[in-house]
Formats: sequence, C-alpha cells, structure tokens
Amino acid sequence: MNKTTSTLTARLPLIGAALLWLGFHAWALHQYAGFSWEISLWDSSIFNLVLISTAVLLGSLLNYFPRTGIFQITVGLTLVLAFGCQWVSSKAMLAIIPDETSYLEFLSQSTPVRWTIGFITLTAVGISAVYYTRWTELLDQQTRESDLKNMAREAELQKLQLQLQPHFLFNSLNSINALILIRPDEARKMLQELSDFLRLTIKRADEPWINLSQELEYLKTYLAIEKVRFGHRLDVIINIDEPCYEWQIPTLVLQPLLENAIKFGLYGTTGKISIELTAKMNNNQLEIEISNPFDSDMQPASGSGFGLTGLQRRLYLIYARNDLVKTNIKTNTFTVSLTVPAKP
Repeated sequence: MNKTTSTLTARLPLIGAALLWLGFHAWALHQYAGFSWEISLWDSSIFNLVLISTAVLLGSLLNYFPRTGIFQITVGLTLVLAFGCQWVSSKAMLAIIPDETSYLEFLSQSTPVRWTIGFITLTAVGISAVYYTRWTELLDQQTRESDLKNMAREAELQKLQLQLQPHFLFNSLNSINALILIRPDEARKMLQELSDFLRLTIKRADEPWINLSQELEYLKTYLAIEKVRFGHRLDVIINIDEPCYEWQIPTLVLQPLLENAIKFGLYGTTGKISIELTAKMNNNQLEIEISNPFDSDMQPASGSGFGLTGLQRRLYLIYARNDLVKTNIKTNTFTVSLTVPAKP
C-alpha cells in the first residue's frame, strides 16, 4: 500500500461523515422547509462544501501564525471566515436559483443561523487544529529526545567497550614485555594467542548480544593468554549448567570479571590458585559467580578499577538496574556475582 492510498484510506471515515451530514442537511430542508429535493441538495452541497473548504483554509493558515496568542488569532480568523463562508455560499445560491421567491426569502432570514453554524464549526476546527499541531509537535519532540538519549546511550556503550579492549590489551602487552627476555618462546606464543583473541573480538564487534557459549570461546582464548604468563599456577574451574549455554548476554561481560579474579587472586602469591566460575538459571535469569582466593594483606594498590565499574555502567545502560553486579568477601574468598536478566 503506497502513501497516497494509505492517506485516502485514513480519510474515508471523514469523507463518509461529511456525506452523511450533507444528506441530512438536504433531507431537513426538504422535510421541514418544504423545498424541492433539487433546491435542498443545491443548498446543502454549496453551503457545506464552502464550509469544508473554509475549514481546510483555516487549518492551513494557522500553520503560519506564531504559537503565542494562537487561540485569540483562531477566534479572530473564524469570525472573518464565517462571514466569508456565509457570503460566498449565499451568492452562489442566488446565482444558481435566482427566481425562487420563497427560497430567497428563507436564504435571507437564515443568514444569522448560517453564520452561527459556520462560526461554531470553524472555531471547533481551528481549536482542534491547534491542539492537534501541539500534540504532534510534542510527540515529535519526545521522539527526538528519545532518539538523542538512545544515541547517547549507544555512544557510551560503544565507548565503554572500546575502553575495555585496550584495558585488556595493555595488560597483555605488559605481560609479553616481561616474558620477552626471560622466556621468548612463551612471549611469542602469548603474542599469537593475543592476536587470535583480538581477531575474534573484531569479528564480533558488531554483535552487542551473544549467547553464553560464544562468550566462553572468548574466555578460552583469554585463559590461553594468561596461562602462558602464569603457567601451572593458574587453574580455572568452569561449571556451567546445560540450560545456560544459549542464554543471551551482552558481549564481553565475563572477561573483565575473570581478569579481575586473576589479578587479585595471583597477586603476591607464588603457589597455585584456583578460580571457579559457575553459572545456573534462577527465576528466568542467568546467575554467574566467579570466586578467587583473597588476602587483604597481599592486595595491590587500587588502580583505575575500570573492570568492575565499567561493567556495572554497561549493565545499567542496558538493563537500567544497578543491582546486577555484587561482590562478597568470605573466608579469604572474593566472589563476584553477576545476574543477567532476559534480553530487553
């Protein structure tokens, strides 16, 4: 259906209502004033078509006036246009039916009534047009504001994701730099793993949503990088319930949590540590926990803290909730709990 056909379809009820009124007007003149059907139809057609044309003209004219004092302007215009409408229709009927004395007398006597009907109709049309214009302008403004908010939200999400990737990249390059002189073979291997990880990231750069199984592919590549650095000292245990694998999550929400667990779990230690990642469904939400050993006396000085804060900000922008990331310290274990609701 093209635009012209759609517009015509939308106006059919108005056209039908106008034809019904035109017919009722002619019937009333014939029934109660005793005029012939020819005179009644001419009178109804001329008066109402002039009135409708004047109403359309009024609606167009109102678009060119300032919004200040628009209601006073509308009333003033309808006063003038109602006189014009009555005068034009009367002159037209005098030209069409010049010799019907009884009708011409009726036409002269009905002038105040016709002007009143025209004034009331045009005032109603004018005020309705003003309110309709204001309503459409308000809707348009709200739409623009909503679009601007969405654009700002998407821009901030993109900024956060772009910040997240260099955050991991800088850490990896620092690790490679540390390995170059003492373990060059492992440095080359880590560089290859990093290349694979970035290639996978770029491949899915335009995918804001992936399922959990795809996110685990990121983690496997990431862990391969970190295991080159830490070797046997790093052990990551992953326990995922089967229904969780297809759950839709935002891209790169687990990697910063795992990076945080490795950073704080391995810092200041020389032995092997285990980091546990579990995922399960609960009340139609995906619940993920990442736990790592924690010793408050052996923790590094606080840095930018971008991993957790950036993730919390991303989740707030997506879900409008601040309670999706929680942390807990218990018996020398640091746990981050992540809740991922259904895709909005």
